[in-house]
Amino acid sequence: MSGHDDVPDWAPRSARDSGGFDTPHVFLGASDPGGVPDRRRTPPPEAGEPFDAFRRPEPAARPPGPAHAAARPGRRALPGGRPPRRVGGVLLGPLAGAVGLVLLTGAAAYAFGAVGGGCSGDDAVTLDVAAAPDIAPAVIRAASRFDDAGHEVDGHCARARVRAVEPAAVATLLSGKGVVSEVAERPDVWIPDSSLWTELAGSGRGGADAAFTTLGSAASTPIVPAMPRGLAVQLRNLGAPEQPSWTELLAAAGTASNADEDPAAGTGDGVIPPHLFRLQVPDPDRSATGMGTLMLAGALLDGAPGGEARFAGVVRAIREGVAVSVKAEFDAFDPAVGRDKADRYPVALVPEQALFAYNARRSDAPLTAVYPAEGTVFLDHPVTVLAADRAKAAAAGLLWKALSDTAALDDVQRLGFRTPGGAAPAAFSARTGLDPRAPRALPAPPAAEVRRTMQSWAQLSLSIRMLSIIDVSGSMDRQVAPGVTRLQSTVRTAQGGLSLLPDDSELGQWIFSTELAGDRDWRELVSVGPLGQRLGSATRRQRMLSAFAQIRVKKRGDTGLYDTVMAAFDYMKRTYKPEYVNSILLWTDGRNEDRNGPSLAQTLDHIRREYDPERPVLINMFGNGDDVDVNELRQIARLTRGDAYVAETPGQVQALFLKALSQRVSP
Repeated sequence: MSGHDDVPDWAPRSARDSGGFDTPHVFLGASDPGGVPDRRRTPPPEAGEPFDAFRRPEPAARPPGPAHAAARPGRRALPGGRPPRRVGGVLLGPLAGAVGLVLLTGAAAYAFGAVGGGCSGDDAVTLDVAAAPDIAPAVIRAASRFDDAGHEVDGHCARARVRAVEPAAVATLLSGKGVVSEVAERPDVWIPDSSLWTELAGSGRGGADAAFTTLGSAASTPIVPAMPRGLAVQLRNLGAPEQPSWTELLAAAGTASNADEDPAAGTGDGVIPPHLFRLQVPDPDRSATGMGTLMLAGALLDGAPGGEARFAGVVRAIREGVAVSVKAEFDAFDPAVGRDKADRYPVALVPEQALFAYNARRSDAPLTAVYPAEGTVFLDHPVTVLAADRAKAAAAGLLWKALSDTAALDDVQRLGFRTPGGAAPAAFSARTGLDPRAPRALPAPPAAEVRRTMQSWAQLSLSIRMLSIIDVSGSMDRQVAPGVTRLQSTVRTAQGGLSLLPDDSELGQWIFSTELAGDRDWRELVSVGPLGQRLGSATRRQRMLSAFAQIRVKKRGDTGLYDTVMAAFDYMKRTYKPEYVNSILLWTDGRNEDRNGPSLAQTLDHIRREYDPERPVLINMFGNGDDVDVNELRQIARLTRGDAYVAETPGQVQALFLKALSQRVSP
């Protein structure tokens, strides 16, 4: 999804429209040497208007007086009787996300049926072109030139009808996920902002749409972090490199607004202070920029130690700062919004082209692009042929030539795009916060990786509802490292896991041994509910931290495992909430020792009978120590599509916990 509409409309429609040396200067972009246009001569665009770099500025009103009192003739029309026209209006409708791709109640769309060279009639070969709104103005101009050229295919004239449509809407249609009113029929040519959309759309029907033919890229723009210039200066003063790493940036963005430490955020030992940023990312279900951010994180963390857990942390950061569109990201830079309660600066991941457009309009408060050292993901705007008809496919090939000629490349650069080869517009400079040097492009992920990553996002971005249960039997007092007992190691890991969960997650805490409350083997410390909910004078998160600090071993207590598991499973099923991942995390250092409780066979039979795939409750178990019967734990957990993990050191406990948290949704 393009989603940005903070854009200038001062530039002329083409170079030849600029006139000769005696023509008044017209502002051409963010870094025009002439500076910002006089606002008295060129009124700013209305809020919500799309980027239209080809609109003529309105003439300045002439002052009253004798020299202008006489009536003047009207402006002459352009050749062919056409008055100067505005190109590129767009109407953004409401969007609604869906798991996997997106289901939409409306989509951005506008149509231009430019017909030139006398091409008309029912026998004309008419191409229906759906273009992403950010590049649509340039595509419309190329289509107009294409029409005027009088192309013929099989003895029939060829023409193109261009509509600006959100890529998510077309992808939804092609994947079979739904039908949007503005895109009720499959277009002949599709130009989304990224090949990520074509990868997803082509997988929607078991490969039935694998016949998509991509002719090439119409334009490119990298995904970059955008920040206020004051923040960029502050980072330089701290000693941050000109091209900081993504790891440093994500660690500074933080994935734990409610804790001082986040196991998924990396070491945090760089020159950039932790939790300095408030990260803004457009919704990956609706935006190629959001999808590209996930692909970038996956590529950088692939094969790295703790990669899965750190990816879960990145998802957490994205989820906390998700925006409905790129425009909404830019709204966060409004001085009226400012820094958040945690005193963090907004930093947005945006297309470089959108940043160019924003700076052209907001020259009073420009932003700076950061180009990370590892490189980034590019939005490549692929020209994709969907038509099965041979004549239309041939016409699409001719249109592709119009989209890749010099005039078209000039048009996309004037919109703030780079050429497919990475050449930047002349307006890019250090003064405008944009580097003309192309950043390194990370390799495009294969279709299978795109699908896997988006499935992980769909799972990990769901809110979680979890009951944590910690073993406090006597053996938990044994040391696993100098000065560290099994219970202390477990509690520290649980505290770290708490920092990974946002405030809308629901969490509760039990402890268990034998006969903790009369004949009952378990006891509730904190009820299950939203972490941000206030319970008296403190939030549930604070109550959890307080409970962790007060947990103590029951001397001579045994392990009442089976009775506790059955009670916890029944409770979570009874209070099940479908909008959450409902799960149990049980921590123990041994095997069941309650002779008066149920047997393993009785426990397995109970869970097998009570498990409801329509109301699934996931059980994960963590064994700490050499007394754990992993086979026993695994038999119970796998009945719910969960698993058991065993570790012998504090570091292994933490690593396995983070791995389980990142895989908390059953297939």
